[in-house]
Amino acid sequence: MREISLFWRRNRLEETDISPLLDIVSSIEFLAYIKRTPRDIRILVKINFKSGKTPEDLNSLYFLELMDIHHTPESSDESYVINLKLSHPLSNFNARTGGTTAAPGCKLDSEGMTYIIQGGNMRLRLVAAMARLMAKPDRISARSLDLSSSFETGPLNAKQLKLAKFAYDKGWYDINKRIRISEMAEELKIARATLAEHLSRIESIIMDDLLGSFTNFRISPDEFELFKDMAVEDSKNLGFGEDEQFKKLLQNMHDNMEHEGVPEDDDYENE
Repeated sequence: MREISLFWRRNRLEETDISPLLDIVSSIEFLAYIKRTPRDIRILVKINFKSGKTPEDLNSLYFLELMDIHHTPESSDESYVINLKLSHPLSNFNARTGGTTAAPGCKLDSEGMTYIIQGGNMRLRLVAAMARLMAKPDRISARSLDLSSSFETGPLNAKQLKLAKFAYDKGWYDINKRIRISEMAEELKIARATLAEHLSRIESIIMDDLLGSFTNFRISPDEFELFKDMAVEDSKNLGFGEDEQFKKLLQNMHDNMEHEGVPEDDDYENE
């Protein structure tokens, strides 16, 4: 289980399809899902509006619909708590993967927008790739989630973990000890080739768990077509295909895809 946090500064958001939201709210924070399907996502948010703006103004955005107001602030220290229907291509895709979810703490404030997603490596890579295609994040960080103290929740199964610990204790990963794989195979009473294959597999799993979920954001032409087609299909089904901000989203995706082959200095962090 991994978590990726993507951050976009406000000046970058001004060039995206969500730019009108910046003129309506001063801050918004995701609290929880109320309902979640690829075409019907209801979320509970805490939100503060700019002067002269009200919850009803959110209905002017193609990707948001006001469903209910749970709390109206009685003073300047309080926030609205409202139920929104969210129909953005990125959130729809996040729901469609069947293995990723937005985490409480996703927010838009005076600095920019933070989008936190959790899930398995492969699905996380796809959601993060689509997010990057819509607008290149200014900062990306990733970390493993320790949801249980049990080893069974880790990337290795019990047998792999036992074998990895045996190799580690024998000094296989310590170049100064110069332990031979044939010596370990003899002690374990298995073929040298079998042990080598197991250790190679274990090392690949560990490296993918540590690095795979936040280094592979490059998008192939096939993935681009997949993302674009899903966004267009959703726009037709949900009735916002002719919205100018949605058209800006598609244009940004196209422009960013054209720059995919150009090396960029992404700001990645590993926690």
